[in-house]
Amino acid sequence: MNGKLTRATEIDRVSELLGLPEEINDIDSLNSEVAKGLPVKSVEKILDVLASTPAMNIIPDRAYRRAKSEKRAISVVNSQILYDFARAYVVADRVHNGNGALVMRFLEKPHQDFGGTAPMALAISSPAGADAVIDLLNS
Repeated sequence: MNGKLTRATEIDRVSELLGLPEEINDIDSLNSEVAKGLPVKSVEKILDVLASTPAMNIIPDRAYRRAKSEKRAISVVNSQILYDFARAYVVADRVHNGNGALVMRFLEKPHQDFGGTAPMALAISSPAGADAVIDLLNS
């Protein structure tokens, strides 16, 4: 793990994981950033924090490369996917006491509560999927 999350609250940690400034520290300002499209550095920050390269792309690699080469924000749809992943990751990070290897193992290992689907796949499928992963982690 190259970087640890250091901010205090979960919403602050989501913002930090997405590489956003400290001023983005509440749900409204974070939702506003997602609605505008997150910067390319959000993908890079997530990959920097993860304990290992994920088995699946969080967003399509082509979309990331294109946004980077055109120097523009990630699309709103892909920004929502990044946000949903970040929400689930931050809770998994808390539950596993910052142990990145355990977080990634949990996120990538098929889970019986999700019909054999990996929590990461569910978390990036929709906001409801991320909520299901978060609910499981909090239970």
